[in-house]
Amino acid sequence: MMSYFMHRYKLVISIVYFFISSCSESNIAKIVTEKSLENIISEDFLRNPSQMKATGNGKMVIIDEFGIHGFIKVLDQDWKVLHSLGKLGEGPDEFSSYPSLSIGDDGQVYVFDGFRNKLFSLDLEEGSLLQEQFLIPESDIVEEIIAVSETEYIFQPGGYQTLFTKMAREVRGAKSSFSLSVKNAHFQGLDNTRKLTFSSNYLTKKPSEERYAAVFNYYDELLITDGKQTKFHETLFGDLLYDADQTNIAFTAIASTDQNIYAVYYGKNVTELENPSQCNLLVFDWSGKLKENIALDHPLNFITIDEANGIMYGFNPMNEDNPIYKLKLE
Repeated sequence: MMSYFMHRYKLVISIVYFFISSCSESNIAKIVTEKSLENIISEDFLRNPSQMKATGNGKMVIIDEFGIHGFIKVLDQDWKVLHSLGKLGEGPDEFSSYPSLSIGDDGQVYVFDGFRNKLFSLDLEEGSLLQEQFLIPESDIVEEIIAVSETEYIFQPGGYQTLFTKMAREVRGAKSSFSLSVKNAHFQGLDNTRKLTFSSNYLTKKPSEERYAAVFNYYDELLITDGKQTKFHETLFGDLLYDADQTNIAFTAIASTDQNIYAVYYGKNVTELENPSQCNLLVFDWSGKLKENIALDHPLNFITIDEANGIMYGFNPMNEDNPIYKLKLE
């Protein structure tokens, strides 16, 4: 008889433990933790930062659009400027517009002139640029270079039908594309297939393998793919609806490490974001599970991850004081 009751007792304990564990896992998205960002820039040497990338060797590269002596800044670990280069013009190392940054699979930093479809590799030690054989006609619209592998360029083309395109690095290399789809019915057309055309996509590549994550300016969705098939695609909260008379903002930035995906989320009407005081940092694993929902005390529109030191850096180009913020990641 005693063994019977002990068996029933253990069974009840097991059921309760399973129930608690399941609830804890399913409710993690609802648990919001609050964290404060540290302002690490006190000296006003940035005029109008628009992009920033943390490199694997501790250096930082920033596009500072009105920067003195050049708008490409290479900084050391103490945030001292090592190199300033880049100017507008028609010369071989000059840019027709302010460029964007990307990091290759091997840690190489790339600088992209989107108006002329010119791609450069950046030598961090010498502070010099070398043009790549990125053979895309100037008439083609390329929004951003997402990543560069040993064999391929991965970029976001213009328009809304394609999430990204891969092109082999050899001369006249073959191209392949991954089509964009939208899951939330509120953002589909009347025929439930046509997608709204106005949302910007924010895309990141997992550093160690061919896996990509995308979030959207107006869709509260996360999409993960290996470049061939969709591995995860879900509406996250379901309360961000399309209204023809209003504009709702979902995400404004994304970055990743081999372990996690980091995305900046607002989930508010654009009229509420004229002077935002905070935002949320959503942390996912590469299976799409939401691990953390962090309320930050300053708004961010751009982030980059220093994976070696476990630090996220970010800024908001709308802030006239041009602060750079830092958050130590768990």
